[in-house]
Amino acid sequence: MEKKHESLKIFFGVLLFGGLWGILEATLGSFLHLPFMEAAGMYACSTTIMVPLAYMCMGACYKRTGVVRSSIYMGLMAAGIKAIVCAIFGLKFNPVYYILMEALVGAIALFVMKPKELISFKGLGTFIIANTVYLVASTFIRVNLGIKPVADFVASLEKYALTLNCIAILYVFIVGLALYGLKKLAEVKEWKFEGLKKIIYSPITAASVAAVMMVVTFVLR
Repeated sequence: MEKKHESLKIFFGVLLFGGLWGILEATLGSFLHLPFMEAAGMYACSTTIMVPLAYMCMGACYKRTGVVRSSIYMGLMAAGIKAIVCAIFGLKFNPVYYILMEALVGAIALFVMKPKELISFKGLGTFIIANTVYLVASTFIRVNLGIKPVADFVASLEKYALTLNCIAILYVFIVGLALYGLKKLAEVKEWKFEGLKKIIYSPITAASVAAVMMVVTFVLR
């Protein structure tokens, strides 16, 4: 019974946070590609906002389930839905590959660091490792060192693995600092969130979020 309970906890944790990741990809991800948002440049692009959000979802799922493989399951879930959408509407499959890569790198970083708390310096370190490795690997694949000049790869690496990575790390640090402050305030005020946690982590909520993810992803493609 205990093993079955743990399996269900992982399953619904993946549904909840994987669904949330998918919803963010379909909504905020699409919004960031609008012309007026792209005009903001590196401070409001997918690399500095969407990738950190993906790793935050993975970290939250890991904290909830206690297993590293949950981030892999999340990636398979999000990538699977995205692949179906790409196949139906004739879109490029590039986002599918990047989602899978994000999940794999996230799992490796979690396995190496094993942060006990998401909002901690170890949690930030886990994100830095995952984000840096992902940006280096994705840049290598995107530029394709075997075809394009080395100078193109170096320039792209500087842009993504250094400049955009530093902005993403700064965003995560600021958000983490704000959440840490709220956490301490809640402890001082002795606010109780048990009822809210039961709602958030309930199977109904997890299934609903996953269903919304599928609908939103198909509608917004």
